[in-house]
Amino acid sequence: MTRYVVLLDGSEASFEALEHALEEADEVIGVYLIDCRAFKGLNEDMARALEEFMRQEAELIRETVEKRGAEFEIVRGEGPEAVMEYAREVGADAVVVGVGHIPRFEDITFRRGIEGHVRDVPVVLVPSR
Repeated sequence: MTRYVVLLDGSEASFEALEHALEEADEVIGVYLIDCRAFKGLNEDMARALEEFMRQEAELIRETVEKRGAEFEIVRGEGPEAVMEYAREVGADAVVVGVGHIPRFEDITFRRGIEGHVRDVPVVLVPSR
């Protein structure tokens, strides 16, 4: 049985990555990352408000993902390391990440971060159409 973890952020590219994973794998787990690095430098109230916003966004994404027949999890941690750790914990065969037509700075830095943490879980980059 093939299990893929798909990183979802609500972008078109991330949903294209989900479609790719659903076509290729027996089991798909969509993951929304609450990246704790976003809270650095914020006061407690602002950090709490930002996390609540992220959780609300995640719940909207959950609806779409579960309708497509995939599981969904919210992962809280520091960037690529948290995603890769989760993938190892669930025994994923690959992590699938969508990338836009013109890679944004965030795409490039996140991809480099993932590559820095890949040891035993392959990463599949799915370009947006």
